Amino acid sequence: MGLILKPSAPSESAADSGATPAVNGIARLIVRILAISCLGAGANLTTAAADSPTASTTSAELHWVSDGFNNRDLTLSPAGDELFTTLMSPKNVGAAILYARKTADGWTPLEVAPFSGVWTDIEPMFAPDGQRLFFVSQRPKPDRPGSDWDIWFVERTEHGWSEPINPGAPVNTDGNEFYPSVTADGTLYFTADRQEYGASEDILRSRWTRDGYLKVERVPGEANTSTFEFNSFIAADESYLIFGSQRREGEMGGGDLYISYRRQDGSFGPGQLLPAPVNSTRLDYCPFVHTNEQGESRLYFTSERLISHDRASLTVTEIRSRFTGPGNGMGDIYSISTDILPKVP
Repeated sequence: MGLILKPSAPSESAADSGATPAVNGIARLIVRILAISCLGAGANLTTAAADSPTASTTSAELHWVSDGFNNRDLTLSPAGDELFTTLMSPKNVGAAILYARKTADGWTPLEVAPFSGVWTDIEPMFAPDGQRLFFVSQRPKPDRPGSDWDIWFVERTEHGWSEPINPGAPVNTDGNEFYPSVTADGTLYFTADRQEYGASEDILRSRWTRDGYLKVERVPGEANTSTFEFNSFIAADESYLIFGSQRREGEMGGGDLYISYRRQDGSFGPGQLLPAPVNSTRLDYCPFVHTNEQGESRLYFTSERLISHDRASLTVTEIRSRFTGPGNGMGDIYSISTDILPKVP
């Protein structure tokens, strides 16, 4: 397919090698290094300007989970007191989902999620009621072989999160399914490249009933095009979609984020390009919107934009610090007030 912007899947050789359980040790080691290096550098793991009610509404705030590693995505619980994020290896040959909790003293250090760390897992996403957490994984399927990406979820119980559940068909196939996002009524939006809809990746959905998910359909309207759509986030009330796309006329570069509003007839209008500082000349992707108890909403997204530095003669330690810190071209997570989003046309 050629598009590596969505989840930057591991190579087939890595996926087929049987080495994925090693991600467990690698992920946990990276988390330990992350916590030690950040605390040693004076970074505050218990506060984040992006989560503050006083955060700027006109500039994109670098989120505290951004540490110079490949930080891929982020989701928050409805109450804003739980956070899940994906940490990928620099060459995208492994990934694990991490989590943190917000306490009276601030955010706890990141830990490997109880259901992750063994297989390659990405793209966590809370359901609007916070009772399910969806994600994407290459872990073994319950009913068939294959190393393709499937959508999974865990359910909240009185003892924590359940064992991962694969919803099976018609959501999952022997192809790849990515970026699950859920409405208040349980409708599952995701992206996939299914032959019946053309060669490129599209935004799809499946309605939820007590008997399970219904037949998958291509989202109606003009959000989907003949080019690539990926990483789609659906509003809880299904009023808008925010998604990534590439190779569109007028794009800022690398892969940009767009918003599409739902019309009265249920179809979605054409994608409107989000302005800077959301989009940049680099890849911008993995959108998520969270609304706090005060009704203030922020858009979280990932970007491979570079952070500029003054030219100066540096020591080896200073050079390494720049090369391994946020803004080095790997994924960093930002947030900004949704006031910046284009309005309904």
